[in-house]
Amino acid sequence: MALLVMLVASAAIAEERQIEAPPRAEAQQPAAESFPSLERAMELARERAPGVVSARGAVGVAEASYAGARLAPLDNPYLEVFVDRGLQGVTRDAAVQANLWLPLEVSGQRARRVDEADALVAWQKTLFEATQLSAEGEAVRAYGAALVAAARVRTIEGLVSDAGAEAEVYRQRLAAGDATLQEEKLASMEHARYAVMLEESRADLARALVDLARATGRMFSPPDGTSAMPPTPDETYGEAGAARVAGASAHVVASTREASFYARARDRAAIEAHPPVNLIVTAGRGDLGEPRFGGGLSWTFPVARRKQAEVARADAERARALAEADVKRRLVAQGLSGLELERAKVRRAREVIDTNALPAALASTDAAVAMKTAGKGEMLLVLTARRDLALLRLRRLELIAREWAIVGDIVALTGDLP
Repeated sequence: MALLVMLVASAAIAEERQIEAPPRAEAQQPAAESFPSLERAMELARERAPGVVSARGAVGVAEASYAGARLAPLDNPYLEVFVDRGLQGVTRDAAVQANLWLPLEVSGQRARRVDEADALVAWQKTLFEATQLSAEGEAVRAYGAALVAAARVRTIEGLVSDAGAEAEVYRQRLAAGDATLQEEKLASMEHARYAVMLEESRADLARALVDLARATGRMFSPPDGTSAMPPTPDETYGEAGAARVAGASAHVVASTREASFYARARDRAAIEAHPPVNLIVTAGRGDLGEPRFGGGLSWTFPVARRKQAEVARADAERARALAEADVKRRLVAQGLSGLELERAKVRRAREVIDTNALPAALASTDAAVAMKTAGKGEMLLVLTARRDLALLRLRRLELIAREWAIVGDIVALTGDLP
């Protein structure tokens, strides 16, 4: 009896503590902005993408080279001091001589250094522009993937709702003896299959939003009812237009400016093979204590060492950069032509689905449902027709996602929405 009273008291105390205990704080989700426009996403990518931030810093590093390039042509002076005295009383006192050396660049080294710094900054700025193009293309791809994933979620949510309602109808009909167990299980299986697809689609949407956040530096909420269709294409480039755009692409210009930088680096190395001329100022005291002053010049003959290694390496780097520019020019032109052709084929496939396949699948589904309602068809035919209709709708979304990826690739090459 005592044990029973203790158990009851313990339960009451535990219940009281549970009532008094404050509720646990739920995990706070990071604040997300509303889904942006495409232009806003591209603008954020140009400013906040990780690669853009790094490239912007590289421009600052290149501009820091001006600190040394713009120094005066006078190098650091240095001083020599000599003291000597003859032995055995030959000299009366110690002789002192000091030589002040003033290296002076007289071959134009400073101008070559400034030219090299200018070329380096121009190269890094163009690389920065090329990085911005790539960031914009990545943002466009992620933006389109998020729109398509959201549309896929909405589509499958409708399928889950319809399949759930139908499964409930067949459960009721089975209970009333108006349907077979096989029909009820087929309807339940169809509902479960769409429920799995829905969770997978929601996971794809979460991944797409993370990719968009990585490209833009901002976390956005899922798009709400926004059309997943990509921008309508303008007129095509054509072979001549693609070649013209390729020649002006920042990816190509970056390699040509890299070659220009190495050309300036070669000029700077070649001119620095001529060492500065030294102005010498001499002052001291002779053996008899008299003051002595003088001056002179010294220079080095660039005979054995003439910066051969630096010049040869700059020439090789320049040749490599020019070769890369030619390859990039060809790849960009061919890429634009190929992407336009691919986009046209993808849009054609989607038009076939919209104009032919989807109406036919919808009519087939309606017919199967009507026959089943009239008692002349089987449940399997209805499920097959609905599955074909769902697959066509999802296939259409896959084609839209592919077109978004193509648009992103074009933006990454040109910086413009095609």
